[in-house]
Amino acid sequence: MLRIMIADDEERIRLGLEKIIQKESEDYEIVGSYANGLEILNALPGKEVDMIITDIQMPAMDGLELIDKLRERKPGVPCVILSGYSEFEYARKALKFGVVDYLLKPVNKQELFALLRRLHGETERRRIEGRARQTDWIRAKLEGREVEPAGEMPEPPWEGEAACLVIRGEEPIEEGALRARIAEVAGAAFLEAIPITGHMMCLLVAADFRSYPQGTADLATRLALSCTTGQKGCLSVGIGPVVRGPHQWSEAFREALRASHYAMYGTGRVLTAMVEEIPAASLHGQFAKLEKELKPFLEILDESGIREVLQKFVLRLAELRPEKRQLLELFEQTVFLLRQDIPEFVEVIEDHYGGSLKMESLIENAMRFEQIGTQWIRSITELLRGCRERRSSRENRVIGQVKKILAEGFQRDIDLQSLAAEVYLTPNYLSKLFKAETGQTLTEFMIGIRIQKAKELLKEHAELKTYEIGERVGYPDPAYFNKIFKKTVGFTPKEYRDIVR
Repeated sequence: MLRIMIADDEERIRLGLEKIIQKESEDYEIVGSYANGLEILNALPGKEVDMIITDIQMPAMDGLELIDKLRERKPGVPCVILSGYSEFEYARKALKFGVVDYLLKPVNKQELFALLRRLHGETERRRIEGRARQTDWIRAKLEGREVEPAGEMPEPPWEGEAACLVIRGEEPIEEGALRARIAEVAGAAFLEAIPITGHMMCLLVAADFRSYPQGTADLATRLALSCTTGQKGCLSVGIGPVVRGPHQWSEAFREALRASHYAMYGTGRVLTAMVEEIPAASLHGQFAKLEKELKPFLEILDESGIREVLQKFVLRLAELRPEKRQLLELFEQTVFLLRQDIPEFVEVIEDHYGGSLKMESLIENAMRFEQIGTQWIRSITELLRGCRERRSSRENRVIGQVKKILAEGFQRDIDLQSLAAEVYLTPNYLSKLFKAETGQTLTEFMIGIRIQKAKELLKEHAELKTYEIGERVGYPDPAYFNKIFKKTVGFTPKEYRDIVR
């Protein structure tokens, strides 16, 4: 929109200009029409004007004096003079005052429209640039940064009390629709919408909060419900404290952002929370309890057991309602525990995530607590599955190695400690692993090998006494050999020999 003021002592010319300008385009608006320069100067306070068209010779204050005064009061507003041929020398003098152009009377419409199009384009460009500078300045204040703007330093839009709202969207926020909606909300003395990211907007609200029954909460809730209309997906609105002056905007933004994240415990499509609603949740002892519950399942990598413990842990957190930063700390501690107790965990994280699980992005981007808990458990479960696959491959080789050691050394006693050391496992873990993989204990497996060897010797070497066979398969005590053989086969060694011969 190009907002235009006209000064000419001839009413016919003024009205004619108004008519043809407004008829030409809706982008042109006459915001004032006056008989001399003094009337324009008196009308300027409180007026937004982008261009002034003025005659030269007028009573009370002529065009040149008006232009001279405007250089002090509205230095950035372009002026165009109207002149007749007899006033050409005045027109040339006006050019020295910074007049952007002049029009000869009678006004040529095509020349006028070409001039208006040019000035409208320049005005819109300056407006966009000014808006961008102000947006950058406000964003810097919100984020606690100092910036040196390119061009003229913008004026602070508001110096009094202001509240901050942060709107985060599951889907990208439609900035145009958002601005249109918040412009409809009455009662805000100042309302500025600043894009932070494609999914986040910050609203600065300044108003007489006392005129609302519940102060900031009342106005902020109205704004939240109104401005989120038409936006897609889930929206999270955080309402920060009331602060005074731009130097406190960063605090207001930080707290509003914090509240927008805490809104994850809300229900519905639009989640809202005020920073004053955030309790001081204590998570003391929660990780120690989790660690104690997880420990029995970590060494044997019991995926279902670990998942069940994590699900119960998430349910406890839902009752405690911690902030996201507290969740992140707990999740990182849990990941560290898994790294320490499950050797394959580090390798799988490297394969899946390039070495970093990136819990921060999961925590920051999720809109609801349920999303965070579900995604966290899913991520850990997927990693555990990868660990299980890696371990199974290694364990198959280890179990094969153990079987070979036992098969080759069946004649001697092999203690669990030395066997575990030979395959680089703890005795307890080797026992559990062997049982899980073969369905037998190490002792049962060794007995099976010895009895099988004894059966072969009884069948093929009639010259050997049964006690000699017992010695050869690792049972130097004849009585014990007879007992274990009968328990396993169902016959004594002598009875078995008689049957198979």
